[in-house]
Amino acid sequence: MDSFQTALEELDAILAILRKRVEGVIVANTLPEKKQVEMETRPIMREARQKLAALRAESRRTVDLDMRQDHDAVCKDRDQTIRNYDAEMKSQIYPRRSGTPRLKTYQEQREEEMMGDGKADGTGFTDSNQVLSAAINVQKDALQSLQRTERLQNVTEETGRTTLAELQKQTERMYHIDEELQNLRGQIDHASRDLRWFYRQLARDKCFLSLLGLCIVALLVLVFVSIWTKRMRSKK
Repeated sequence: MDSFQTALEELDAILAILRKRVEGVIVANTLPEKKQVEMETRPIMREARQKLAALRAESRRTVDLDMRQDHDAVCKDRDQTIRNYDAEMKSQIYPRRSGTPRLKTYQEQREEEMMGDGKADGTGFTDSNQVLSAAINVQKDALQSLQRTERLQNVTEETGRTTLAELQKQTERMYHIDEELQNLRGQIDHASRDLRWFYRQLARDKCFLSLLGLCIVALLVLVFVSIWTKRMRSKK
């Protein structure tokens, strides 16, 4: 296997991933969801362009002119595919400006691939095999769309269950916090009662100490008066 074929396989692998991401943008229901998927797809788009640049470099190294023309045609086809994917994502998110030439959207390209030589109105078919092949392609595409919708529904349901479980946990936390607050209020009330009792006891102790101090002062005064009286009598 030559280097060009290797680079082509790497590019096609990236384009397959890019195609699924673009389909994700198309099937997204709301504009924020489309923008989110589009932002996640941009790195893959840049990687696809890098792979395309590497493929073109391998094409330029081809010595045989006929083979180089074939390689250039392949590069041009892959470049157009990337442009179509980019245009389809932009058309899903940003409004089109009037008067500018419109590239084929990804959906239109898909319809052409499914219908082959025919058209959606039934014209263009040359035999019944083409009609049958187009019908099979349309049925496969519808089945893939249904599968994508089912996957999206499953993801939505799983997200809903996760959100519900998280809300229940938060509710339980709120009840627990409320219970702790009630306990804290009870402790604060008990501490307040103890503090008031302590202040009352302290006030009583102050009164008792004041009376005791007055008694001591009075006793000292009596002792002093008694001593002074005795001295005065002894002098006489």
